[in-house]
Amino acid sequence: MQNRVGGKKPVIGIVPAYDEGVKVPKMREGYLLRRVYTKVLASVGATPLILNVDMTIPEVVALCDGIVISGGEDIHPGYYGGRSLIHLEEPKTRTNWELQLLHACRKQHIPVLGICYGMQLLAVAFGGSLHQDIETEVPGAITHYDPKHNRSTKHKVGFVADFLGFRSGERPWVASRHHQAVSRLPEGFYSIAYASDGVLEAMQGDNCYGMQWHPESDETGIETYRSFVEHCSK
Repeated sequence: MQNRVGGKKPVIGIVPAYDEGVKVPKMREGYLLRRVYTKVLASVGATPLILNVDMTIPEVVALCDGIVISGGEDIHPGYYGGRSLIHLEEPKTRTNWELQLLHACRKQHIPVLGICYGMQLLAVAFGGSLHQDIETEVPGAITHYDPKHNRSTKHKVGFVADFLGFRSGERPWVASRHHQAVSRLPEGFYSIAYASDGVLEAMQGDNCYGMQWHPESDETGIETYRSFVEHCSK
């Protein structure tokens, strides 16, 4: 099937993390993206394209058959009308640009896959809200991230509906590195998977797919991205 730029492979745009000198002071401003995102997308038949905030939204919409919102920093509660419960430093350049992009994708029916921060942003963009800090707000929460060593943890997620190659009832182990999570779904979205502590781990609605874990970092990645790419090829 021909894509928007006339090629045979679907073009999947990936929005990288954007740092304004908060996490990497010497860099001042720059983009951060694990290569595994592009590698896994290429391996399942897509052409991965790294996007950036200096592109116009119409340019991105014209180029891409699908969008992946990669992991990133915390989303400030001001974006969803919440009150700050903990200190959050949120670079806004990326978030503001992505919010415009998400609404443009919905208007043009372009599929979006939100990973970790990306799932949270999907919720916020369309009227949902977040737990600012799982450990603080979710009684009996399991460990979703190891901040002491700045690394992922592993836990199971349970699917309550079919989703991007997964079947309802499956309980795979996943790579998790987040301390925020979706607390209230946007209108038109529905729950897909949960962790054992009740934290929402996947959601879907109106051509949008959200995953709280990092499939590119565990064994769920290949089938997840292959299913997403196939959806973008329709």
